[in-house]
Amino acid sequence: MNPLSNAAYLLPPLFATAITVALLTVVLLRARRSLSTWLFCGVLLSVALWSLLTFGMRSSPDVYRAVFWARGHLVTGFAIYILFYHFTSVYADVRGQRTILVAAYLLFIVAAVVAPTDLLIREMRIEDYGYAPVLGPVAVPLAVSGLPFLGVAIYNLLRRYKVVSRSYEERNRALYLMIAPMFPILGSLLDGFTNLPPTLIWGNLIFCIVCSVAILKYHLLDISLVIRKGIAYLLMSIAVAIPYVGTILLFNRLFEQAVPFWAHLIFLLLLALALQPLWQRVQRLVDKFFYRERYDFLKELQNFSQETHDISGLNQLISSLVKLISRALQSPSVYLLLTSASGDFVTVSSTGESAAQLTIESGSPLLRWLRSNKGILRRQALDTIPQLQSLTSKETSELEKIRAKLFVPLKTKGKELVGVVILSEKLSAQPYSTEDERVILTVASRMAFELENARLYALERITRKELERQDKQKTEFLHSVAHELKTPLTAIIASSELLSTELSSTSVSQRQRLIRSINQSAWSMDKRVTLLFDFAKMQVGDLRLRQEPLEIGLIIKEMASRLRALFKNKEQSLKLEVPGSLPQVKADREKLEQIIVNLLSNANKFSPTGSKITLGARELDNRIIVEVKDSAPAITEEEKVKLFDPYYRGGDADKRQRVPGLGLGLAISRKLVELHQGELWVVSEPRRGNTFAFSLPTYNRE
Repeated sequence: MNPLSNAAYLLPPLFATAITVALLTVVLLRARRSLSTWLFCGVLLSVALWSLLTFGMRSSPDVYRAVFWARGHLVTGFAIYILFYHFTSVYADVRGQRTILVAAYLLFIVAAVVAPTDLLIREMRIEDYGYAPVLGPVAVPLAVSGLPFLGVAIYNLLRRYKVVSRSYEERNRALYLMIAPMFPILGSLLDGFTNLPPTLIWGNLIFCIVCSVAILKYHLLDISLVIRKGIAYLLMSIAVAIPYVGTILLFNRLFEQAVPFWAHLIFLLLLALALQPLWQRVQRLVDKFFYRERYDFLKELQNFSQETHDISGLNQLISSLVKLISRALQSPSVYLLLTSASGDFVTVSSTGESAAQLTIESGSPLLRWLRSNKGILRRQALDTIPQLQSLTSKETSELEKIRAKLFVPLKTKGKELVGVVILSEKLSAQPYSTEDERVILTVASRMAFELENARLYALERITRKELERQDKQKTEFLHSVAHELKTPLTAIIASSELLSTELSSTSVSQRQRLIRSINQSAWSMDKRVTLLFDFAKMQVGDLRLRQEPLEIGLIIKEMASRLRALFKNKEQSLKLEVPGSLPQVKADREKLEQIIVNLLSNANKFSPTGSKITLGARELDNRIIVEVKDSAPAITEEEKVKLFDPYYRGGDADKRQRVPGLGLGLAISRKLVELHQGELWVVSEPRRGNTFAFSLPTYNRE
């Protein structure tokens, strides 16, 4: 059969033309109108024209007419690559290639000028598959000079893939466009160096289809996944084929007969079992090649879920988190902020040499946005989203200082914001892509859950320790109550029994002494019961104040005079530092006296014998400050945290046994001061004692 009349030889160009024209129509109708789209349409039009010229050449009745079509066919093919290069330079938004672009079109003009001559194609000859050109002296140099433009086109797409593209879809699209030219290149090599039927037309058709799909389709099949899996399957196929074929050949040579069907099945089953570990190893090697610097991170991420279950400490967990993110995204500085007791978000862990201590206030617009919106916030959005325009200058300067680029919210399943991860600029100074965002969101969703679990676990431990502490304090409190009540009760019982049994024999002075002992002990019990009663009323919120304007200076002097005997018993001196006139305060007199008595009693109990105690008052910023300065050992910072807790009594067990008290005086005093809109605090100085002070607002008669 004459190959020139063979349908298999004549129909492929027409089929390729029809498909290319259809693609051109779809692109014109559906693609976004831009210069890059018009240039791509030029590529499709050139391919369609090239296919049509190919049909004209193949359907020519003789070699003389075929050479006319072949010369036009060659020039049109050259135009495809020039237009494709121009398309990539616009699509990738590459600057500085104007000289290359001008050179490309000049080269095309040269090709078009010399095309009618014998310099490109001298004549046509007939081969087994059909017409074949006899190239002229300019054809090969011209074709070789066009290759650099194809190389630059692929470079432009590679740059788009690595630098310009920020989204996963765009990176995948650039990958499609980079792979597409490989098909016509492969077709050209097969046509030039083999005796196979012409395959370039199919390479061009696949090139057009792949490029059109990349331009038109938004969600593309992840081609890197296909290649990765394909390479793994290819390597495994080779690994299976070599022992399988080798075994069959060895069997045929030894036994000179075909291998039975059942033997094939058994051997394949054994190979499948034996090569299962090899498959996993091959897949890991392929993944490592594709992911390179991220492979170790992805491997860590795969095991991270299990590792987090072994981490019970919150500090260890958050430290692992920031290091993981830093390694994964090549970010030198990563900051993890968690909510504090005040509601502000503060830095709890960070990476980098100059790690700053960031604080974002609870009412910050940034936190409000992260709470109410999904996904990651980019730094650029701070300049474009209206509600983020009201960041304070302090917050803005701190974010600029660390060169913050990404803000990642950590939210629980209940959509509660429990933390924020802030990433600085990448080491490569490139923007974070959508793929980067997917990686960190994968970590963030898992870590929000783990952080919440760790936080609840830590809170449970703190609560349990606090309950144990309170239970211990209450036990000690009950012992103290029993002791404090039993001591005066014993005195009352002893004095009353002695008074009743020996009433006739006791003198008047002895009876008066016993009566005083009973009276003092009863008042002591009443004082302690009143203290307990006041504390109980405070606990249920039933404590009421009867406030009136008071001269606080006179009350301070009265309390000092009333308690002088108490200080005299320990040979202590009480010094008053009260100005002649002080503004009035509006307070409950009884409660105010109770506060002063509690503070003076504490100073008396804990200051050594013969020491000095100072009671003073002063006005400051429309408030009256009352201070009691003792000579007791300085209170540690650790003790200050617990000092005003109910039932707390400082010192060791021996000291608590020697110094009487219920551990309620300071707790009640602070509550009473707060009910008067004041504050109570303590300041300690080593070797200089402690100063207990409280403030009350001055009374404004207006």
